[in-house]
Amino acid sequence: MIKLNKLFTALVLSTTSILSTASAGTVMYVSPQASDNGTAYLSFSIDKKVSPNVLYVEAADHESDEMREIYENGDPSLKFLGQIPQVNHTFAYIKTEYGIINENSLMVGLCENTTALKVNSKPSEKAILSLQEITKLTLERCVKAADAIAMIGQMIDTYGYYGSPATLVVADKEEGFVIELMPGITRAGGYHVARKIPQGHFFVAADQFRIQAVDKNDSDFIFNENLVSRMKQEEIAQLTSGNLNWQRSVKGTEIRPYYSLRRVWRAMANVAPSKNFSPWVSGWATTAYPFSVMPDNKVSLLDLISLTRDTYTGTQFDNATKGTGGLFATPYTHENYGERSISNENTTYTFISQANKLTPSAITWLSLGPSGQGTYVPLCVDKIPSVYADASRTEYDERKMWWLSKRISYLTVGYYSSLSDMLKTRVLEQEQHSLTLINHSKGLPKERFNKVIANNSRTAFNRMQKLYENLLEKHDGGYMLRYAEGHNPKFIPVDSYKKHEVVHVDKEKEKAEVETQVKTESTTSAKKGGIPFYNAIGLEKMPDKIDMNVFSKIISTTSEYLKKQNEKDQKNK
Repeated sequence: MIKLNKLFTALVLSTTSILSTASAGTVMYVSPQASDNGTAYLSFSIDKKVSPNVLYVEAADHESDEMREIYENGDPSLKFLGQIPQVNHTFAYIKTEYGIINENSLMVGLCENTTALKVNSKPSEKAILSLQEITKLTLERCVKAADAIAMIGQMIDTYGYYGSPATLVVADKEEGFVIELMPGITRAGGYHVARKIPQGHFFVAADQFRIQAVDKNDSDFIFNENLVSRMKQEEIAQLTSGNLNWQRSVKGTEIRPYYSLRRVWRAMANVAPSKNFSPWVSGWATTAYPFSVMPDNKVSLLDLISLTRDTYTGTQFDNATKGTGGLFATPYTHENYGERSISNENTTYTFISQANKLTPSAITWLSLGPSGQGTYVPLCVDKIPSVYADASRTEYDERKMWWLSKRISYLTVGYYSSLSDMLKTRVLEQEQHSLTLINHSKGLPKERFNKVIANNSRTAFNRMQKLYENLLEKHDGGYMLRYAEGHNPKFIPVDSYKKHEVVHVDKEKEKAEVETQVKTESTTSAKKGGIPFYNAIGLEKMPDKIDMNVFSKIISTTSEYLKKQNEKDQKNK
């Protein structure tokens, strides 16, 4: 009975272990020296259910004694958490639930990470800043990326950080930085460490911390001088050759093996194939992939767009070639079946912001829905065009790009092999048109330039509407569809009117064989130390997860059985 209780306890504990995790996404940065025209690019996707609405926040002047209100998750409709001093002037910027880019071309990109530690996920009096609020404050107040990194660190030290562990990339026209954020463990506050991305390099992160050993003698690392001592007090500090190993200290694991690292491998292998990075590593804290890498060739905007749409095509990890691909070889999967690729069916939006001195306005490119099924359209830091403004994912509106993108996505994902070629061709044509328009219009005054780019969003919407109509025509109620090569279902034609012979099974013989097999297995198990627990309670094997309702019934049934056995033993005595 004691052994059984211990086993029950172990099972209960295994079902309540904590893994702090958040939504999925991939962030990639191309430094100006690594791009084909001196432009810095920063892309990131949000692969969770959030609002697709895009907002423009105007620049504003403020009184000297004015305060800036802070709300839970940066949402004024949620709990008011406190106030911080306002600055004299705040810059205009574009935002969703996160800040994206401001009028100075200061760009923000992010991914939310996983940790095996239990962190302060809720706000408190000593932790009022969320990731959403930090991105907005950064764009409201900063011009340069270096200043933004310093401000973020000071704010976390002063006001505390709660919520999701995260990797945040902040970049301007000249340079980019990675700052990784970790909520407090047993104390309120939070931890942060930053590292400058080398000039001429490419960086990628995918739902996992990317900073490892923090070299205290390298000026590219930026952190609070009390970071190591605080982590030692929390008993989480891990040192490597005398330096703090940030990733190991915060236990920055993956959601599951290769959920993050496969995307890091794929991105780096694409931009630097000469490095021969292996897709296989020894564990989540591997050093096989460097912090950043110098591309073999200069990276263009279209190169980066293509990378955001990657689904491992041509590799052994391509879901389209497996059973999950279905009859039409779709590269997307549901419920974590198969490999997690950069392009994902659960994506709400992907932004690619750009920073250079070539255009009169700051620009970000936006794709709604899965990046492989949507089109990237440029937006200036200005009033949001009507096809993107006031979009809701709960109320259908045929006038919004969000719903048009979803219609195209539903159709093409379901019949991928038959319809994707038309989709890819037309989407690329539209993106080339937008890029040409920017190049031809960059000499215009800012106000005129902004109007040209805004009008282009309506053109893009009309072209995507025409694409959807053409896709329906090609589908033609299924008449024009063909299964993907190699994915045809097994079909045995009926080629005779004769009645097929029925193979009769000797039920008694089959039953006897099964009973003999069970008896043999039971005897073998007993010789090894008794019948396995899961077999004794009627399970074929130990499940990976325990359904608590079933678990309660098991406990109840077992207790009742033991009670009756005890009563029977007493009577026999």
